[in-house]
Amino acid sequence: MLGGSSAVFWLIFGGCKLFGTINEARDLLDDPITMQGWYVGVDPPPGVDLSGSALNVGAQAQAWVQRTDTTGINSIDGAEVSLMSDRKGSVALTQDGETWLATGQDGLDYVEEDEIKLIVDYGGERASISMETPVGAVVDIPETHTGGVSLRIDIRDQGFDNGGVLVYDLTNMVIPGSGGFSGLVFQSDYDVQKPIDPDNLVIDVDGVIFESGRLYAVGVLGMIASEQNHMSGLNDFGSGMASGLAVFHLVSTLN
Repeated sequence: MLGGSSAVFWLIFGGCKLFGTINEARDLLDDPITMQGWYVGVDPPPGVDLSGSALNVGAQAQAWVQRTDTTGINSIDGAEVSLMSDRKGSVALTQDGETWLATGQDGLDYVEEDEIKLIVDYGGERASISMETPVGAVVDIPETHTGGVSLRIDIRDQGFDNGGVLVYDLTNMVIPGSGGFSGLVFQSDYDVQKPIDPDNLVIDVDGVIFESGRLYAVGVLGMIASEQNHMSGLNDFGSGMASGLAVFHLVSTLN
């Protein structure tokens, strides 16, 4: 079993550059700044008090910024990174080692079909990646499910470039006096070097995940990747971002 987290998607993307290795780019010395990032909203299941849980942290953003010189590719220290929303304004990401982070606690608020821009200011220069946030995936997930039976999540033909599924056991949070483990029990595989991956648009959750007599939140994340012509001041080869809304559905095996 997997443990919980104070932020939902650090578990999927944490500590890795979204678009993988950039060491083979030939023009990095001519255009040395690269930035990768992702921006995800969380739509928790309705009718359940999840205060203080990982599913109640709102939107989340993470970014990596590097500069190439004759010594190699190095993370930039001291850059100012922010995410600007056309509808919600600008929120600064806080540097934490080699990455920059922000959540709903910092003021992030994911809005579907919103124009956003991930901006980095460094050494008097500004660079950015722009894109539009996608709507949440539409999935027919049954509210009641039989323990031990697998569940297929299919988000093909909805315009997404990539996808993911997370399953949280909410039993102990929702049902007083219940026992057993509660927290993240499943997360689908995600290849950080493949921002566009049609294989992730159909995901099977093994039946062993769903135990009888439990209550689960199944999160479905449909993501789109930014386009090269929506970057400014960055090396196109090593830069880009992805965005999406994780929609969570209650699934009960209590019967």
